[in-house]
Amino acid sequence: MNRIRAARQARGWTQADLAARARVSARTIHAIEKGQACRQATKRKILGALGVPWEIRDDYFPRPRPVRSPARPAAVAMLTSKSA
Repeated sequence: MNRIRAARQARGWTQADLAARARVSARTIHAIEKGQACRQATKRKILGALGVPWEIRDDYFPRPRPVRSPARPAAVAMLTSKSA
């Protein structure tokens, strides 16, 4: 389960309650609980409203995984190796 949702529900708050306390929109809370990324300032507001220390933000907002570049097609790889 999403840690933000779990922390919100543990306090008995609705998404609208958390949104009001964090001074963000309820739509933002909904999106974050669905796993969408958000700005650092938004993370600070939400964690502050929940009383969660900033130092453990990675427990609540996991860091995105790095994106690998797509593999080159075999034809391009063959042309590159022949011209070398």
